[in-house]
Amino acid sequence: MNHTEFFTALGNGKIEKCYLFEGTEEFTKRAALNALRKQVTAGEFAAMNDVRLQDPPPDELIAAVETLPFLSERRFVEVRGCALLTGEKPKEYDEEKAVLRYQDYFMDLPETTCLVFYVRGKADGRKKMYNLLKKRATLVSFEPLKDRELTQWIAQRLGSMGKQINHACCQQLWFSAGRELTMLANELEKLAAYMGERTEVTPADIDAVCVKSVEYKVFDLSDALFSGRGSKALAMLDALLSDGEDRLMILSVLGRQCRQLLYTSAMMAAGKRLPQIATELGVPDFVASKNMNMAKRYSTAQLRRLTRLCTETEYLVKSGQLMEQGAVEKVMLQIMGLGKEHT
Repeated sequence: MNHTEFFTALGNGKIEKCYLFEGTEEFTKRAALNALRKQVTAGEFAAMNDVRLQDPPPDELIAAVETLPFLSERRFVEVRGCALLTGEKPKEYDEEKAVLRYQDYFMDLPETTCLVFYVRGKADGRKKMYNLLKKRATLVSFEPLKDRELTQWIAQRLGSMGKQINHACCQQLWFSAGRELTMLANELEKLAAYMGERTEVTPADIDAVCVKSVEYKVFDLSDALFSGRGSKALAMLDALLSDGEDRLMILSVLGRQCRQLLYTSAMMAAGKRLPQIATELGVPDFVASKNMNMAKRYSTAQLRRLTRLCTETEYLVKSGQLMEQGAVEKVMLQIMGLGKEHT
């Protein structure tokens, strides 16, 4: 079950006896946990029916599950840090004996408790407890939102703050700040505060306020470099290196950009348009649009040459045949030279 299916079921009043929450999208996972807790413990005595355990031994967990709720239909038992689901070793109990005990107990859990195993990140699928819960519990996987879901989430969250944002600006925002929802939520708060009474979000607002991820900074560098603004690109490189960014990472991103431009050039030659190019590259429309403009400055042969140059340079650095110092600058200067040659 994914997060959408979970929230739909919860909205319909369907609550299972046992869940395993796992996955890398922590913001949505926490929201799901809080929504489930609120629905299970609704009523005057919510606090008395809300139990939170940290890697409990079997006796403690079973006792919590068996305890009857206080003037309510159910009690809520949350388990965090369960070593039976992670790579860590249990501190107070034997792992093998614990799983054996749970195998029998989980056959018939009481209807009076909603038990949730909450794992930060992904659970260890090799663990026996994980395989037991796959059979006896409802697994809910919280993965990063897809592009469309992410765009909708941004628009809805800003809408609750009285702001409006179009599709293109949504894409710019998550491409700039990253896809992690906790970080994005903070950026949206800053953006709304910066805008004051204005309601329409603009690209300039995003550039002025939102923190840019390293990937976006390197994309900006690539944009300047392949668009013929070499001096600006070199200044951006100096800023990245001053911030401690890795030269090989920058070189790798440049190589990826060269490949994207080569693919873009081929698709343009085949008559493909912006939406299809964006989809096939797996990038937002505004990135695909910039790629199309950059690709026009180079011939297909030049883009192949640049792609090969980046790949070979990265290999030589990694194999110790070329010093890392100056390797990125050398590639950038050759890209700048080819751009002038083509104009």
